[in-house]
Amino acid sequence: MAQEVVPGFDQAALTHSTIILIGIGGVGSQIALALARKGVGRLTLLDHDVVEPSNLPRQVYYPKDVGKPKAYALAANLAREAFLDQTFSGYHLSLQDAIARDVDLTGDIAIVGVDSNPGRIAASVYYRERGVPVIFSAVSRSADYGYVYVQEAQGPCFGCYFPGSINDLTSPCPGTPAIVDILKVVSGIAVYAVDSLLMPRPRHWNYKAVYLANGGDYTAQSTRRPDCTLCASDYTEKQAVYSLTASTPTGKTEGWL
Repeated sequence: MAQEVVPGFDQAALTHSTIILIGIGGVGSQIALALARKGVGRLTLLDHDVVEPSNLPRQVYYPKDVGKPKAYALAANLAREAFLDQTFSGYHLSLQDAIARDVDLTGDIAIVGVDSNPGRIAASVYYRERGVPVIFSAVSRSADYGYVYVQEAQGPCFGCYFPGSINDLTSPCPGTPAIVDILKVVSGIAVYAVDSLLMPRPRHWNYKAVYLANGGDYTAQSTRRPDCTLCASDYTEKQAVYSLTASTPTGKTEGWL
């Protein structure tokens, strides 16, 4: 395959990997499509929403899918995109509900495309406890810029870079539009980050933002915050995932989908 001549690309590493994709709306469904076309071995899809007509211009769903659970519809759609021995599993559940029901959420990488900070925080804590890297992706309210943040197993967590998100109970982020151009750009960066975690494709950042209107982008290699309440050693997984409803919001990453 042509992609195998790309320096550092290892098809076997991707084909033998299991990736958990949490949230399969605008960004998430585009990430799923790219991973399917690149030959991911196993992709587990989590989303508690159903397909709506408004999803069709920008998400990987079709008129026949309207009214169906997104996880089931996307798993079926991806199966038609596959060209290797690949498995796509869909769960009509949020991450928090999947955890409560003991769904098998093991994998090599988790990717988060949900539009709520409680979901992002739950993923950050759950997979950090298990030593699994997490890739977060989002687009802006203006739909002309977006970001990808990579939480590596022992590196800074999502809360280190977005401390205002830790106690933000906004779910979903209000009134955020989306259009396929920015979704394609951000999903491409997220899928590149997948490669960088599985194979020797270089990545010298853990945060990258892209700006369509102004041009250029912004990258950073952030470090751990010693005062981060999310990944501090005395902050337990149970507190982070299940006690958010008792928290008082102190800040927001408002406008990100």
